[in-house]
Amino acid sequence: QRIKETQEPNVFAGYHHEWSPEHHTLLLGSRLNDQFTLTDSSADLLVFIRTNNGQILNLSPFPFNQFTQTNRSDLEAYSLELQHIWQHKPGTLIAGARFQSGTSDTAASLDHVLLSPVFSPYDRQASTDLQRFSVYGYYYWQVLDSLQVTAGLSYDRLHFPRNIDVPPITDEEATRYRLAPKAGLLWSPLTNTTLRAVYTRSLGGVFFDNSVRLEPTQIAGFNQAFRSLIPESVVGTIPGSRFETFGVALDQKFNRGTYFTAVGQILKSKADALVGVFNFTNGAPQALPSSTPEKLDYEERSLTLTLNQLIGDNVAVGASYRLTEADLLNQFTEIPTSVSPGARQDVSATLHQVDLFVRFNYASGLFSQFDALWSQQSNRRYSPDIPGDDFWQFNAYIGYRFLQRRAEFKLGLLNITDQDYRLNPLTLYSELPRERTLAASFKFYF
Repeated sequence: QRIKETQEPNVFAGYHHEWSPEHHTLLLGSRLNDQFTLTDSSADLLVFIRTNNGQILNLSPFPFNQFTQTNRSDLEAYSLELQHIWQHKPGTLIAGARFQSGTSDTAASLDHVLLSPVFSPYDRQASTDLQRFSVYGYYYWQVLDSLQVTAGLSYDRLHFPRNIDVPPITDEEATRYRLAPKAGLLWSPLTNTTLRAVYTRSLGGVFFDNSVRLEPTQIAGFNQAFRSLIPESVVGTIPGSRFETFGVALDQKFNRGTYFTAVGQILKSKADALVGVFNFTNGAPQALPSSTPEKLDYEERSLTLTLNQLIGDNVAVGASYRLTEADLLNQFTEIPTSVSPGARQDVSATLHQVDLFVRFNYASGLFSQFDALWSQQSNRRYSPDIPGDDFWQFNAYIGYRFLQRRAEFKLGLLNITDQDYRLNPLTLYSELPRERTLAASFKFYF
C-alpha cells in the first residue's frame, strides 16, 4: 500500500483589533487544499453473497475479496472564524463562531485480482460537500489566586460525505448536530503543586476542519480537538464521530530541580459509518457495488508518569512510563453473526512503554542526548490471534546551537540495534523507526 498526501497551497490571514485593554476581536480566514492518493495491490473488501430477496448467505472468502485499488481525493475548503475576548475581574470570556465550507472530488477504481468477469472494472467519481458551523463560549473564572474554573459550551452542525474512503464510494451525505459542554479545573493548593481536571464533549471532523480554529483546543492543559480518536490505521477515517473525554493530572515541582507529573485520561468515541461493499446475488452474472452500515464504540484509558531531574547546569535525566488500554466494539449491523462471527468484534489491547533519557547541554552550544525506549504489548479476543511484542530501541543524538540559540543542527542515530517490531495500532503510539536510521535536522527560529 502506498499513500501520498500534499497540502498546498494553504493560505491563512488574520486580523486583531484591540477595542480596549479588556476587549479584543480576532478574525481568521483560511483557504485549505489537500490532495490524497492511495494505491493498494491487495485491498481486502467486503463481498456479500445474497439470496434473490436480499438476505446475506455468506461473505466471499480470501482471495476472492481481494482487489487492486486506487483512490484520489482533492479537497478545496475555506474557513472563516470571528472571536471576541473580554478580560475582566474575576475572569475571561471567549466567544466566537466559525463557518467552514469545502468541496471534495474523489475518484476510485477497483480491479479484481482473480475474477474480473464477475467484478467488472469499477471506476467512480464523486463530488461531495463539507460544511461545518460552530458557535462556542468559554468562561475562565479566577475564583482564587490558586483556583481557576473553566466552563464552556459549543454547538456544531456538520454536513459531510458518508463514504469517500472505502470503495465502492458514494456521494451520499449526512448531517450531525452536537451540543457539547466543557469543564476544567486548575488548582494550586501549594506553591509547587498543581492539580488539573477536565471533562469535554465534542464532534469530530472530516478532513482537518477541526484543526483550523481560534476556538480553544485545550482545557486545563488537556487536548479537546480531535479529528478521530479511534486509530485510523484500524478503521480508517470516520467522519462525524462523537467524543467524550475525562482527565486528571498532578504537576509537582520539588526542590533541587526535580519535576514529577502524573496524568490519567479516559477517551471515548462513538461513530456510525458507511462502508463500500459488493453484492453478488445468486444467478446474477456480475457483482454490484453497494454500501453497508458500521457501528463503532471505542474507549481508551491511559496513565502517564513522568520524572525529570536537573543535575547541575549541564545535565538532565528523565524517565516516563505510559500504560494504555484500548477497547473497540466494531459491528456490521447488516451481517448476521451466524453468517460471519467477525461481523461483531469486541477486541482489546494493552501497551506498556518506558522512555529513559540523559541529556547534556553546554554553554558553548554543544548538546547530546541518549534515549532508551521499551515497549510491551498484549492483545485480546482477536480471531485469529494477534501476538504481542516486547522490545527495546536506543537512540543517540549530538548537535550544536548557535546564533544565540536561533539556529540548531542535530545529527542522530536512531534504533541503534536495528530492532524491528510489530505493534497493534489499536493502542495509539508514536511511530518508531523499523531499522537503523541516520537522521539529520536543521532548525532556524525567527
